[in-house]
Amino acid sequence: MANFKLIVRNVHVYTNLEVRLKSRTMKEQANKEVERMVDKKDLFTDYEWKIEGCEEGGINNFDDKLTDAIVERIDEEETDENIFWDGLTAHYDLNVAHIPVNTNLETVLKAPTREEAITEVKAIVAAKNSIESYDWKIQNCDEDAINEINEELKKELLESISKDLEACIEECT
Repeated sequence: MANFKLIVRNVHVYTNLEVRLKSRTMKEQANKEVERMVDKKDLFTDYEWKIEGCEEGGINNFDDKLTDAIVERIDEEETDENIFWDGLTAHYDLNVAHIPVNTNLETVLKAPTREEAITEVKAIVAAKNSIESYDWKIQNCDEDAINEINEELKKELLESISKDLEACIEECT
């Protein structure tokens, strides 16, 4: 069993987001709530956005770029199709698909010692396309929340790892 993982911080990943709305009674109210959020471009005040399937949220930056991406995605689609009733908590959730989010990614390494882990990661950087052979996931997220590992993401991963290779290696707990 592997004892180390490779963690790459602050990379941009296309993923799905979700947020619990305040509306509790009618979908019509939930729709109006989302329309107000979009009109004001005030998406993050008093709302806890998360990467879909992540308990801890997983989003590093709540900035204008993220706001614009969410607003654009909501404008492209019917708001009504993205609002879902959560019967367990009696709330509506808004789901927004395929948004570029700044987050941290991790993958388990095969190496059993720190020295071998460093060698393994150096080989990943040297081979460049071996990034795909690892099972990447969003840090502290149980589900596979990454929409795609495209060329841009691979490049960003390799650049981040190359900056401080040893700082990216952590012992599994």
